[in-house]
Amino acid sequence: MSLLSAVMLAAEDGGSEFEAPTVEHSFFFDKIANGEVVSSVKAMVLLGLGVILIMAFYLAASRKAAIVPGKMQFAGESAYGFVRNGVAIEILGGTNGRKWAGFLATLFSFIIIQNLWGIVPFAQMPVTSHFAIPVLLALTVWFIYMFVGIQKHGFFGFFKLMCYIPGIPAAMHLLLIPIEFLSNIILRPFTLAIRLFANMFAGHMLITIAAVGTLYLWGEGGVLNYILGVLPFVGSLGLVFFELLICSLQAYVFVLLTAIYLESSLADSH
Repeated sequence: MSLLSAVMLAAEDGGSEFEAPTVEHSFFFDKIANGEVVSSVKAMVLLGLGVILIMAFYLAASRKAAIVPGKMQFAGESAYGFVRNGVAIEILGGTNGRKWAGFLATLFSFIIIQNLWGIVPFAQMPVTSHFAIPVLLALTVWFIYMFVGIQKHGFFGFFKLMCYIPGIPAAMHLLLIPIEFLSNIILRPFTLAIRLFANMFAGHMLITIAAVGTLYLWGEGGVLNYILGVLPFVGSLGLVFFELLICSLQAYVFVLLTAIYLESSLADSH
């Protein structure tokens, strides 16, 4: 069940049979006949809806393009310009930055929308808290990173660029080449996926626990419990605003690291 469902469960139990929120309460929704938890249909619906919203937004923003932009055009240009100027051109330079700006802006839009589902009423679940989504995004970035690097430098040239550091004693290569290979080739998709997943997963669980704690205390009755219940209630509201910041920050960090990886793949030297 979602955050809303977990809160309703606590309210219905009235505190006497309180069930603490778990991963199943917060991230999985659908069960087959024998009661086993299966993949969340709601997550897939939100994923598809997010893609439709992004497409609709940019189509509406570009539909009646004019020299003096309207509100939608201004919003679309601002979102795209933020990534193009603040990430793509800043990291990749003018030529490569403009070339990759569309991809990076699309990636940023997708991630931030899927993150923000976690604080939208009745949706209340960040799609990126399902590990498969960050893994897919990270692997996509990794394959592009490898492809453009090998395309520019050749297979052996790319791996030399990533793993060989010129100008150091020869004996040091025995230690540094495996470290550079592990860091630049193996761990990059792993760290991209874990960073996004862990932040969105943890944030959603914190909000869930605070909200359910409020209903648990209020369901117990008594003046003291009502007073104490205000604390997790205020905390849950604060966490929602904090989660809004985290949603935006994690989308930005993911895209920023993607640009850095592409820059290192396209660079002429280590």
